This record gives sequence, structure tokens and C-alpha cells, in this order.
Amino acid sequence: MRRQGDITDASRPSRSLIIAGVAIWLVVTLALPLSALTLNFFRLGGSPLGFWIAAQGSLIALVLLAFFYAWRAGGVAPAERVWPSFAFAGEATGAAAIIGFTGFIAAIGYDALALPLGLVSGLTLLAILVAPRFVLYPVRSIGGFFAIRYGGNLARRLALLITTAATIVLLAADLKAGAYAMQSLARIESAEAVTILVVSVAAVWLVGSVLNVRTLAGISFAAMVIGVLVTLAAIAARAQGWTIPHLTLGAALENHLSLNMTLVVNRLADVDALTALASPFLQLSMRNFAGLLLAVAFGVVAAPHLLGRHVSQAAVAPGGAVRRTAWALVGVAVVVVSLPPLAVYSRVAFETVLSKGIEDAVIPKKFAEASDLGWVKICDKNSRNVAELATACANAPEQRGFLRLQDLVFSTDGFVVAAPYMAAVERALQYPLLIAVVIATLLMGNALLASLVDADAEVRKGGAPGQGELDFRSATLGASVLAGGSIIASVSTLGSGLLFAEGFALIAAGLFVPIVLGLYWRHMNSAGAIAAMAMGTLIALAYMLGVHVWPVEFYRISGLFSDAGEEAAQQFSDLDAAFSAAADPQARAAAWSALRDYAATVANWGGLKPAAIVLITVPVSLLVSIAVSLLFRNRKSVQPAG
Repeated sequence: MRRQGDITDASRPSRSLIIAGVAIWLVVTLALPLSALTLNFFRLGGSPLGFWIAAQGSLIALVLLAFFYAWRAGGVAPAERVWPSFAFAGEATGAAAIIGFTGFIAAIGYDALALPLGLVSGLTLLAILVAPRFVLYPVRSIGGFFAIRYGGNLARRLALLITTAATIVLLAADLKAGAYAMQSLARIESAEAVTILVVSVAAVWLVGSVLNVRTLAGISFAAMVIGVLVTLAAIAARAQGWTIPHLTLGAALENHLSLNMTLVVNRLADVDALTALASPFLQLSMRNFAGLLLAVAFGVVAAPHLLGRHVSQAAVAPGGAVRRTAWALVGVAVVVVSLPPLAVYSRVAFETVLSKGIEDAVIPKKFAEASDLGWVKICDKNSRNVAELATACANAPEQRGFLRLQDLVFSTDGFVVAAPYMAAVERALQYPLLIAVVIATLLMGNALLASLVDADAEVRKGGAPGQGELDFRSATLGASVLAGGSIIASVSTLGSGLLFAEGFALIAAGLFVPIVLGLYWRHMNSAGAIAAMAMGTLIALAYMLGVHVWPVEFYRISGLFSDAGEEAAQQFSDLDAAFSAAADPQARAAAWSALRDYAATVANWGGLKPAAIVLITVPVSLLVSIAVSLLFRNRKSVQPAG
């Protein structure tokens, strides 16, 4: 077999170029956004500078960095059409980015920019660190990489297990986000929408296993981008006349602030119900902002569905991997840079309607329909019956006869589809965004399934399945993952954006270190890779399951590491004692419910969000992998390229 170092025309960035690229990446990705408290004293085009950097400036800088790096890294790439790069961009974006990230920004403002910024910064880091070297290995998937680089079965089987778990979570986020768009298009229940999307993803995957649909995927991404932009322009027009939304973000923020003041003055909102969109670190600490950003970024760097399908020798010429990644980054950045204005203008459009005064007795039918579909609770009710909603609002505390901002509680994802509808944006202008989200669901869903099957097949058969070669095991694996994703999408109360981040956090915890060190450190061996994967994944899974599924038990075991104060810890102890003392089943069930609800607010390590656990898992797996690899350094290890 030809040595990887003998491959001609490949990109070969120098060590100094790599170090400089990573250093600039750190400044643009972390240092500047985390300085928003200071930078917001200055303004650019009406936007506070810190907000503008995180929402737009850093994204532009990262795209320029990727292209500069591709130019300096060299390599000769055969000319290829734009569609493979567009397909790459579509499979990197997904529905959860459009719906989940936008809804999260609308809900908490600046702090949510960690997620879209993490997606773009992850692709830039992929171009710098992984693309030039991963493509030198003669593999078709991440399973093939682990088989060649580390040998044996344990490392690649563990990698496939981690990939499967992460794929289920990412697919769940994708389906959950897509279901909102499908609901809006067809006016059906969420469970029905998820079922339709599952069948559609399965159909696209099965067709893709027989036919080459890469060009069609690229064209679909182009249509997706157009759909996002068309609806964004329509919502911006509804909010304050025809504008170029990306260039008038500052004006939209000022308009939003003015509307907030009007709502408060007219007693249509309490101060606590307002969202300070441009003010940083009000909802998330700097630590959580950095953790969520790095969870997505490191997850993208090691994402199996991106590496195998777009940065492997089977997908791209060795000299074209960095360039394709850079061009894909342009497409992703166009979508991502549109999400903050989409969130801000959606809030402006909706709050403009609310500011005109809506009497409880004449709640608009559109509001009731959005409530019935589960997108928004009106006066703590989900109902299509306007009279029922009016009665609930009339009985609300401190009610003056008009709907108030605090009377409407949107789900994070639901806001994105509900706000334009409730603001009376024409349905024909809402459809482009909704169709774009469905397309994004199918693109990423297909990529997740196909890459997992390819990884499994490569180590079983010595190559990914060709067209028309889908076997029973592959079909069973795909069906199982689809079933798992659909179940989580249906039962999870977490927004699709955060669920998306947690899927990438699992990838980052288990695969980031073995892939990067495997590419760059010749002493990295199978023992080190296995130790890193096992340690990182176990910590991440324990933390996520503890916080989401078993908060009471998690706090009992590790409450010492929680950020809960003395008073909060005492309250947990009191509730725990009340549960233990409860005698009859009914009282015991009520006590457990109260204990579990409270435990969910204090079950954490240092206040970290579940996805932000990468701040612990990645350093720990790095140290463990180095120590174990050195301890077993006499074992054979395939040397990395270069």
C-alpha cells in the first residue's frame, strides 16, 4: 500500500501555519466574543460592537481565515463544480441550526450566539486541523480511519458505538426541529410530523444508497438558502419596511428596545418578561458560553458524517479537501449569519402586533391555532378554543383585559414558526423558510444514517457499501437509529438547538482527541485512543443522563460539585427528607415530583450546561490519552501522514 506521505498534490500546511491558524481561530472564536461586556460600549452600524462581532463579524473573519489557510496550505485540486461543497454545507447545517439556533437567540439573546458561532468555527477548525491530513488516509469513513490508524477491533468498535449514540441524538434534534416546520405546513400534531419526517428521511437514505444524489443535495442546499433569505426579508419588511436585514441589525435591535419600553409603559409587559437581546451573559455564564461554543465546534471537527462523506479520499482529491471545506463554510456562514436578524426581526414583528393592544375577549384566531399546535402557551393553556383562552387570561393575576407579553410563553423552537404566523406575515412568504427547514432535515438525516452505515461496512467488508449494496445489517442499523432518534425527538422537552449541541458534545468527548492526536502525534496508539474515548464518553454520558434523567440521584452523589448555595442545598435536603417520610403512595408521588423538579435546578457541576461538559471531557481525555499512549508506547502504531 502506498504510504500516506507519498501522496502528491495534497495540501501540506507547515507547522508554523497550523499554529498561526489555530491562534487566530482562538482569538476570533473565543477571545473577542467573550469580551462583549467591554466591546458593547462601542457601536458599529447601530449594533453594540460585541453583539455584532459574535453575530456577524467573527463569522466573516472565520470564512476569510479558512480561505487564507487553503491558499497558504497549497495542494493541487482538480476543478470541481460547486455542488459537492453545497452538499457539504447542507449536511453540516441541519434543521436544528435554522429552527433551534434561531429560537434560542430569540429566547435569551446574545448568549445563544454561542451555538451558531460554534458551527462556523468548527468548520474553520476542521479546515485547519483535520482536512489536510484525514484525506491522506485511504479510507471512506471514520470507521476505516480507526481501523487503519489504531488497528485491532476494540478501538474502531468503540468509535462506532460513540458514533451511533451521537447520531441518535443529532438525528433527534434534526427531526424535532423539522417537525415544527412540517406542523406549520400541514397543520398536524407533532407526533405525526415526526413520523412523516422519519419515513421521508428513510426514503431519501434508501434512494441515496442506490443512486448518486450528491448534485441534488447541493441544489437542495441552494434552495434552502434562498428559502431562509426570502422569509427573512418578508419578516423584516413586516417589522419596519423593506430593508437589507443583515445590514440593519442594529436598527432592529433599537426598534426592539423601543418596543420593550412601550410595552412596559402601556402595562403590556413586566420588566421580567423582556429579553435583552444584545446584552451578554445574562442567561449563560462566560463558562457556559465557551462550553456550548466548543461543544459544537469540537463536535463538528470530529463529526463522522462530515469527515467520511466530504473529507475522505473517497469523496475528494487530497489537494481539494481544505478548499472544499472552505467553500462549504461560505454556504453555512450565509445561513448562520441570517439567524440573528431572523430572531430579532421575528421578535420585533410579533411585539409590534402585541403593542397595539389585544383584548382578552378577542384573542386572534391565529394565536389560538399556534397555541393548539403547542408552539405557545397563552395564559398557561394550549387550546384552539378562543373562549377558553379568554377565560384563562381573565383569571390571570393582575390582568387588565389585554394580552401581555408574560401571558405568552413560547417553546424555544415554536417561536420561529409561530412569530411570523401570529404577526400576520403572508403564508406564501412563510413557506420558503418552512420548506427550507424540511430540506435541511432530509439532508442531515440522510447524511447521519449513510455515514454510520458506511463506517460499519468499511471495517466489515473492507469498503463502504456501493450503490445498491445495502444489506440486512445496514438496514437494521439504520432503522434502529431512526427509531431511537424519533423517540427522543418526541419525548424530549429540550429545544432542538441545545439537543443538537449535546449530540456534538458526545462526539467531541469521545472522538475529538483520538482523531486529532491520531493525525498529529506519532506516539498515539490504540491503548491511548481507547482510554480517551472511554473516559471522555463515560463522563459526558454520566453528566448528561444525570442532569436530564436522574437529577435526584445525581445531586445525591455529586452535590458537592454543584453551584447550589447553602440555602439551595438545605432546601434539597428538606425535600428529600419529606419524600423519605411520606407514607401513602399519593403523598409519596407528590413529594417525589417536588423533589425531582427542584433537583433539576441544582443537579450540575459548577453550573455547567450538559453540552458544556466538553470543558471537562476534552482536557481529561487528552491527558489520559497521552499518559496511556506513553505507558504503552512500545506497541505498534501507524504513523500519521506528513
